[in-house]
Amino acid sequence: GPIVLGGGALLLLIVLLIGFLLPTDWTADASIVLDVTPQELQSYLDSPEGWQAWTPWPDSGLVRSGPPRGEGARISWDDRELGSGSLTIGQVRPDESVAYSVEVAGAGNAVMRTSGTVTLSSTAEGVLVQWYEEGDLGRNPLMGYWALSMERAQSTEMAKGLEHLGTVAAASSRSQRLESEERPDSSSGDVDLRP
Repeated sequence: GPIVLGGGALLLLIVLLIGFLLPTDWTADASIVLDVTPQELQSYLDSPEGWQAWTPWPDSGLVRSGPPRGEGARISWDDRELGSGSLTIGQVRPDESVAYSVEVAGAGNAVMRTSGTVTLSSTAEGVLVQWYEEGDLGRNPLMGYWALSMERAQSTEMAKGLEHLGTVAAASSRSQRLESEERPDSSSGDVDLRP
């Protein structure tokens, strides 16, 4: 009886102590080469609406604020299943890179923060899209364990996201080309590539 319980309590204490010592910060990255132009990708990166087209979002409780696109464009959510949080677009270098930050409310008053950058580089095969993220899961002893698996899991999710971005951007690019072929008299300079 009591010896087993005492051993269990000691084990829990050791687990929590190790959890406190483990780093709660993590980094993840993914990259892909897409057969589109940087201009065709820009609108999916510099606005919350663009991100919604290729990444998963809560179904309800979304609130939009800030400018339509670019630095300061923001969307927040308060969803019963996913909790509350926000995505804010940071520095934008058109057709080169977009920075962003995400904050998610955790247990208690903990806030999990993530910052990331998506960088676009033209190559012979198309556009190399490099996505880098780093985050801090907050001061919770159990989060140290989660951070250990977070890097691999998040990199996998980011790779899936980039594949979806490629599908969405290619479909949009094809429909833009078809529209301009149907209207040969229209100036392609006036085509708005925003989704």
